[in-house]
Amino acid sequence: MRVLIADDQEMLREVFHALLSRNEIAVSLAEDFASALNEITTCERFDLILLDYHMPGMDGLDGVRRAVSQSKGGRVALMSGNLQDHVIRDALDLGAAGFLPKEMPAKNFVQAIRAMADGEQFNFGDGDPDAPRRDAATREDQLLTARETLVLKQLESGKTNAEIAAELGLKEITVNFVVKTLCRKFGTPDHAEAVLVAQKAGFL
Repeated sequence: MRVLIADDQEMLREVFHALLSRNEIAVSLAEDFASALNEITTCERFDLILLDYHMPGMDGLDGVRRAVSQSKGGRVALMSGNLQDHVIRDALDLGAAGFLPKEMPAKNFVQAIRAMADGEQFNFGDGDPDAPRRDAATREDQLLTARETLVLKQLESGKTNAEIAAELGLKEITVNFVVKTLCRKFGTPDHAEAVLVAQKAGFL
């Protein structure tokens, strides 16, 4: 897997590089949007391009649009200390793979990188990836993705994550992450309760 990390803070670039490299992910770095765009257009296709929304040259959503159009089919995602919900939604509408807060726990960060590169779309808004959102099932911006719905139905049937991965042709790490996302969206501590909440909310 090849990932491009673009951020204007040198310390963060070094942290991201060390973290992903330890997990056998090939990492390229850029210090601003111009450098990132040069990497995108001149290098071999990246599986995921992770852009700091507030770095020099990014120019907001225009930077997202340009990165997506030049990505050669690679996925583009955003990171920031925080972003307003409407900005995240607009970025997703432009083809972004998702949004990650910079303070996200290391383990979750690596899982998110792998999952987005594998085709999943994630939105960890509000800067707290572990914050419960019990109103999620009623909010338009928190509706389930097609993959989340498939996994949820498999959970309802009592299958394990490994069995779900085999059934849907996914990597088990992707299923693990989708299950965690479902728990977060429904504001539950485990998948069993998430299924119950989903049933009551009419998702199943």
